Amino acid sequence: MMHPAWTTLACLLSLLTGMILMHAYRRRLPQHAGAGEGATNVWQLIEHVEAEAKAAKRTGRHHLCEPADHSTSDMAPPEAPPLELQQRVLESLRRL
Repeated sequence: MMHPAWTTLACLLSLLTGMILMHAYRRRLPQHAGAGEGATNVWQLIEHVEAEAKAAKRTGRHHLCEPADHSTSDMAPPEAPPLELQQRVLESLRRL
């Protein structure tokens, strides 16, 4: 049978080793940089979903007879994020 002091020492060394490994691994995880310019917030997402739901809801007696207009040709393409934001994102990805 092992002496209790050896058991205690082994437990403490295991705990210390685990803490060192967790600290070393945690330092390599990417950090949240915060929402910068051009980030979509929760309220914008909610408004977008509500607008889609309102557009999709067709009521009235003729809504089954009329063909649904799902044309996207009149929609403008989304604007690209500013070049400065793109460069910051690229630099952050390179640091990973």
